[in-house]
Amino acid sequence: MTFVNGEVQARFMARIRGVDPQRCLAIPVDVGKATAVALVADHYGEIIVAPFEFALTEAGFAVLSAAITRAQLERDALVVRIGVEAAGHYHRTLVARLRAAGLEVVELNPKAVKDARGQQLLRTLKSDARDCGAMAELLIRGSGRPPQCRDEALAAQAAWVAHRRRKVAAQVMLSNQIHGQLDLIFPGVTGCFANGLDAASLRVLIRDLPDPDRVRRLGVEGVLRFVRRRGVRMSRPKAAQVVQAAQQALRLPGAERPAPLVVLAADWALFEALDQQIQDATTQLAALLPDTPPASCSAFPVSACSPPAVTARRSVTQTATATPRPPTEPPASSRSPTSRPAAPDPAPASAAKDRSNCAEPSSNWAAGSACTTPISSPTGASCCPAASRRWSL
Repeated sequence: MTFVNGEVQARFMARIRGVDPQRCLAIPVDVGKATAVALVADHYGEIIVAPFEFALTEAGFAVLSAAITRAQLERDALVVRIGVEAAGHYHRTLVARLRAAGLEVVELNPKAVKDARGQQLLRTLKSDARDCGAMAELLIRGSGRPPQCRDEALAAQAAWVAHRRRKVAAQVMLSNQIHGQLDLIFPGVTGCFANGLDAASLRVLIRDLPDPDRVRRLGVEGVLRFVRRRGVRMSRPKAAQVVQAAQQALRLPGAERPAPLVVLAADWALFEALDQQIQDATTQLAALLPDTPPASCSAFPVSACSPPAVTARRSVTQTATATPRPPTEPPASSRSPTSRPAAPDPAPASAAKDRSNCAEPSSNWAAGSACTTPISSPTGASCCPAASRRWSL
């Protein structure tokens, strides 16, 4: 027999077929940051326990558990199903506690809840209980999927990927600010490097020699010696290009020059700290990959892929295991996201909360992005918490 909502609804309906709807309970829980709202209803839609608020603490869980027990005894319930909207990360601790107590709990898609909220019949409920009413309707229909169960390796992988993704986003924003400071302090210097802030010699200039007046005085030979003493190789044509940029640079008035230099030094120290955290996260992920079970990708969304230039980068495992080489000037043909990087594409509004239709992270990660793909995302955007949009060092 085929059901509108597919196999999930078919399995649920097989469980409750022939059972008195009064003995089947639906318990929607609308989770917030520190509190949640819940109600208890039967499959006729009759509210047994009116909407109530409880804290997301052990004491609050005891209030929820008491309400469920009271409704079970009142109706001699045979089926008790709790539905929690997948609200980012706020719902995860409550779901874990419910499962630890031996209760059946499912996660509901936020978009499905939003669509159900607009039903005409739900307008009789107060606004703060309307979400619970929409979720109850979904539970009665058999909607909802079991929460994802991650072992230690997958949980660690998801945490490190999220940490790394946040640090990459912060570094991209900071690199834009650094470019703006350099446009005031040393105009034209970033244009000498096709690889932007990833160029080792440019990093030396930003950290130790951001003054075009000093670059002019040093000349080509002096710049080469200066960079070489700091363990970085720089080609003579590149040094000549930097000196020429210093000779042609327009400068701020003398009184306005010190402050931008101090700001640049502070921004660059933070940039290097973020860089180290990204590398540390990459090392942790490389160590976790052998223990991560593979999962098949049903698709490879375009929006989850990195730009074409990033595909030439080494994989995470290669990055962590390759023999270190002395820094050198990168080829001019290679382009890095830190060279005037654009902000990442925003995810769909529902993807920020929707975690119910995600595949488990995969160990088949290529350079540029993680092989983690939603099973049925119409937009093609990855919504899994363990999905990483960029693998940049």
